[in-house]
Amino acid sequence: MHRLGKWFPWFMAALSGVMWFTSCPPFPFWPMAWVAMLPLLWVIRDATPRRAFHLGWVTGFVAAGGGFPWITDLIIRHGHLPAVVAWFIYSLYTLYQGLIFALIAWGVRRLAVDWPRVPLWVAVPGVSVAVEFVFPLVFPWYMAITQGFVPTSIQIAEITGPTGVTALLVMSASLVFEVVQAARARRRPSGWLALPLAILVAVLGWSSWRLGQVRSTMDGRPKMGVAMIQPNIGINSGKTRYFGEHQIVVHQRLSQEAERLALTGAIPRLDLLVWSESSYPYPMERTRTSDYEDPPQRMDFRRIKRGFTTPLLMGATTISREAEDADAYNSAQLLDREGRILGRYDKNWLLVFGEYIPFYDYMPFLHDFFRSANMSNMKRGTRMFTLDMATADTTAGPIPVRFGPLICYEDILPDFGRRAAKAGPNILVNATNDAWFGATQEPWQHLALAVFRSVETRLPMVRNVNVGVSTFIQPTGELGTTAPAQDPPVNPDAGLHPVRFMESLEKAQVRPVDGSPGLFRLDVWPDGYVVYSLVPVMPASETFYVRFGDVFAWLCLLLTAFGVGFLPGRQRFLALRERFFRKGSRNA
Repeated sequence: MHRLGKWFPWFMAALSGVMWFTSCPPFPFWPMAWVAMLPLLWVIRDATPRRAFHLGWVTGFVAAGGGFPWITDLIIRHGHLPAVVAWFIYSLYTLYQGLIFALIAWGVRRLAVDWPRVPLWVAVPGVSVAVEFVFPLVFPWYMAITQGFVPTSIQIAEITGPTGVTALLVMSASLVFEVVQAARARRRPSGWLALPLAILVAVLGWSSWRLGQVRSTMDGRPKMGVAMIQPNIGINSGKTRYFGEHQIVVHQRLSQEAERLALTGAIPRLDLLVWSESSYPYPMERTRTSDYEDPPQRMDFRRIKRGFTTPLLMGATTISREAEDADAYNSAQLLDREGRILGRYDKNWLLVFGEYIPFYDYMPFLHDFFRSANMSNMKRGTRMFTLDMATADTTAGPIPVRFGPLICYEDILPDFGRRAAKAGPNILVNATNDAWFGATQEPWQHLALAVFRSVETRLPMVRNVNVGVSTFIQPTGELGTTAPAQDPPVNPDAGLHPVRFMESLEKAQVRPVDGSPGLFRLDVWPDGYVVYSLVPVMPASETFYVRFGDVFAWLCLLLTAFGVGFLPGRQRFLALRERFFRKGSRNA
């Protein structure tokens, strides 16, 4: 029994980690997040800060370990490393990310020792938000991800960003902990616990009211008929001879089918097509102002708009040959009906080692190696701006519409979402390539993080991912028509000449997917989707979060840093406090 008691705290810490990762997408157990911190709080209630750190690290290690197993698959499939090496790297990663919970547990206990009068329902949210806010990660993560598909839980993000949702989750667990503690001690809970309960009820009640208000605004706005093309084509097949030609032909055929759906009345209207990141397989010169044209008596497969005329927003690699080595950019381009390029946006936040190599210019002796290893060193964009259509077709007639482009993981960066919103768009458009991950947890986690950008900015997001999940995110955070993530199927005609491949697709059609209005699937390889919805053209405006940013997170950080001793003046304040209480006790 003694031996079991010795391991009980570690078991409870691990249980807390299990509760956290099973409440994250794609698992459906999101309600568990409201009490997931409870087992950890229970076992650190009397622990020293050091022991609390170790118990919290177990929670974090289990939470990260269960939440990101797709990392090993990524390393094995695309890093071509043995499984043993992949799992070792993954273990190091989970140990690192697990430090988030370790620091939270340490901070909570440090505050309990130095500031015993600070209630737990204040300390835990404050420390949790502070740690999440400053902890460095390549891909941002926060506990709020568990509520990404629960609109009522996340409306506060319009004011606080995702950290406000994190605060609500851990405040709820702290409240339950205090009630259970009182019950075990057979005493009445403190009357002060009515305050966190009132906060939770007030925020969730306001969220329900705000949902209805935003929906009403959406209903009264002009709408564009938008079709996203999700081709379901992977990246490994890029080694085949005709990969690029087949890819562009599939995009063109699906785009033609989208126009056919509009002509036959299967969809009410079609005003914009969206292709994903990396959808265009050829490097495109930045000096071009329009689409390619076919030369006499043959086809130029670099031509983008073939067989359709709808305006198109697409991802492409663009190059500038002014430098000795052609500079490449990860870009999004907007083309009008005639194929003229109306605007081009270059990705600002490049993925380290995936899109750029740190200190590349200082290592010229390694440039040949990087090229032989197919390692990219793209140039980053330096400005955030909109791609504009002066006369876009909508349900209210031709009006100006401004699109805010976000490429790949720019849609999970709260600060970048604010920058995009400040440029004044009416609709956010995210073009993403998640072919690296296939039908794993990652596409759903990526989407759950992206949902917050629409709530923070009160703008719809057209989110097109080449292998899913493609969806329309409403300004409320609710999801519209959605195409699932899937592993790209193998092309049975990979060696077929592009002209013959184009001919083989001429009779291919998309067919409605049962139970999914607006979703249509191609009946031949690669089983691609047309994902359709009417998208509201929202007014360009700034929410509290867009205008003022992470005020709530900064406040939590400053108070936590002071409380745990990371800010000057704390010792003097503690001494004055001690003198004050001693004087008061003598007078009494």
